[in-house]
Amino acid sequence: MIPNPFFADVCTTPFEVVASQTVSALHEEVVRQVASAVEDLGERDAGAHTGKPLLLLTAPRAGYGKTHVLGRVAAVADTQALAMPLIFRSDAEVSWSAASLEAMDVLRRLPGRTPGWSRLREVCAGVLAGFMQKLIQGGRLPCANPEQAIRVLGGDPTELFRESSTARLIGDWLRRHFGQLRKPLSLAASELPGAGVMESWVDALFAYANHGTQATADTVVGLATGSRAAFQLWLRLVTTWRPVVLMVDHLDGFYRHEQAGLRIATILLDLADIDGVHVVLSLNQDVWQATFAHHLPSAVEDRLTASQFLLRGLTAEDASDLIRLRLKAAGCEHEAVHFLAFMDVPRHFQGRPLGSVSARAFLRHAAQQWAIYQRTDAGQQTQVVENAPIVAEKQAPDTIPSLLDLESSDEEESDATETEPEVSIFSGTDTEQMQKAAEGLTEPRHAMVDTPFSLVPSLAAAGASLAAMSSPFLAMSAAPIASPFTEAAPPPPRAPETQPQAPGAMEHLRDMVEKLRATHPVQLVPAPEEALPPPTHVAEAATSFNTERPATAASAPVRSNPSAEALQSRFEGLRQMMGREAQLHPLDHAKLGELIRLAGKRFPLVKQDEIDLMQLPGRKVLRWTVQNLEILFGLADLGDTQYWRTLSINACARANELQGLPLKPHEAPPQVKLVTFKSDMEALAWTSIIASDVFPAALRPNIEALHLDLRSIASLYAMHRIIGEAESGSLSATPSQVMSVLARELDFFWKRVTRPLGNAAA
Repeated sequence: MIPNPFFADVCTTPFEVVASQTVSALHEEVVRQVASAVEDLGERDAGAHTGKPLLLLTAPRAGYGKTHVLGRVAAVADTQALAMPLIFRSDAEVSWSAASLEAMDVLRRLPGRTPGWSRLREVCAGVLAGFMQKLIQGGRLPCANPEQAIRVLGGDPTELFRESSTARLIGDWLRRHFGQLRKPLSLAASELPGAGVMESWVDALFAYANHGTQATADTVVGLATGSRAAFQLWLRLVTTWRPVVLMVDHLDGFYRHEQAGLRIATILLDLADIDGVHVVLSLNQDVWQATFAHHLPSAVEDRLTASQFLLRGLTAEDASDLIRLRLKAAGCEHEAVHFLAFMDVPRHFQGRPLGSVSARAFLRHAAQQWAIYQRTDAGQQTQVVENAPIVAEKQAPDTIPSLLDLESSDEEESDATETEPEVSIFSGTDTEQMQKAAEGLTEPRHAMVDTPFSLVPSLAAAGASLAAMSSPFLAMSAAPIASPFTEAAPPPPRAPETQPQAPGAMEHLRDMVEKLRATHPVQLVPAPEEALPPPTHVAEAATSFNTERPATAASAPVRSNPSAEALQSRFEGLRQMMGREAQLHPLDHAKLGELIRLAGKRFPLVKQDEIDLMQLPGRKVLRWTVQNLEILFGLADLGDTQYWRTLSINACARANELQGLPLKPHEAPPQVKLVTFKSDMEALAWTSIIASDVFPAALRPNIEALHLDLRSIASLYAMHRIIGEAESGSLSATPSQVMSVLARELDFFWKRVTRPLGNAAA
């Protein structure tokens, strides 16, 4: 059996990227942008060169290929610049000393292009060669043939220090006369900004380039680390040879560490100001929002976002190319045609928003499909195709029909399959694997394959358990929802067969597909000209669409629902319109409260209720109970001191009550989390109230004030408005359909609301 070519789906460092397994069309723009910046930095003859604006590279979440893009950037810059990782460790203090030490340690351990040489040793040799070029060009170093010497010094600098190389003569001359060259080279290095006496630097560069020992490497690292000035001087030395591309990645450990984020931002902007240095900052959007976006001075944030690029996911073409590349690298390129037909890549992308499928999620889906493909007996597949002549006519001779195509053909041509012998197509393990593979189709979470949303409520309800496995807001896409607090609705009954079913391969295949449908039902939309059946017959009508109706244009499964596009377009229009309201008016807590109430009714793992506020008759507070956490929502003006003081008293009383509950061994007591919301307009009021005595000291670690930027507020208002339009009937969709299509738009909001108390207080 061939090893699974799709298991490797995580790229930990940029330098492990394999060019032969790279889809060149993916993220091509950001690679071109960095390459252009490197070219500009390398044009030294054109005059003064300065650092380009810091490039901010963000992704919706992990798995979109940020580190892989940095690897492509390093590959592009390999012959023109020095790609150098800049590492910040979450378990250490964010400082120039720590960052520079990590960066130099990476260079020392990273193998260079020359066998037996580290990247740091290559850089030291290159800097020395650059200084010698400068002396020859300025006439300060006598040379019999300056043109040839400059040409040799401009090539691979490691040849100066290697035996049997073309530049050995110059290298031998340098070693013999280094005592005399030491001072001129130091004077050339002293012309750099911020440089002092450079003789120790020249000695260290020459010793490590010539000998390459651990002790000489430690000397270079010691000179380049320890302070801001030392590391910046090292970078200026490197830029005399080649431009530098600093790559910053893996900042997830700093989630909600605002002070560390400010320190990192100032360090990076200082580095971006150095001539010949280009900085690429890569991070996920949740880290950007929680650590940087609203926690930086406006001037710093403006500089960080001056040049930004949002990574998008795969297209169907990119995914197919990725499959071919992985199979070619695994030595089974001949399987590409058959496996692509088996996977049916275009079907995987139907109904999903453009750019929403991450490379990592698709590779994991492909790994599951490959495992099934390998276990499926090829001879049995061939026999099934040969025994279904009508299906074979519809398929290309070198492709394998998909499961749904085989099933529909069996519906239409039952007479042709009556004489087929009994053949076992899939075992029980294969059926289980198919169910797991079907679960992979939920990524991205807010759009199921072929089902932007369903007009059949019972089918939507049947898919709720799958929706509950992903983000909380996705569970709102179907109603009613089976949850721990409500009794799950029984699955819709299967319609009786109208035609006799002969035993054979097709019958077994149909049984398997029906089991998959029972677990992950495919929602179909009735023909536009037909009225929706009465509620009491919805389940029967839905079943008839799947089993009894002939395959006509009117009743065929809808692959691209225009209503989903219309809802998305309407939401975008409302978001733009609401942006003005969010900018001019304070935060509308009433709208937020209505949206939260609606979500609480539909979240499968949330128990929602309202509790009375003591000492404030008629005032209630909304409460969510999620696993071991009670969330109290503070939805009032921050100037209403009486409300907040009463709410804090109730929260403290509830926390003490939960602490006194009897617990099982090793069981943590439930916790209380007080959540409120603020915008830029409420920032001053929140600072004032948090500095007062309204909130007791014991309650403060349990308080989280979620800051909402203008776009987030506009999204919330737009969702509130479009749901209202659906409820009033002015929109040709139900609230559940609206939520199904637009679920992911507010995924950021619900994740922040429901995250554990420890993360919220970090």
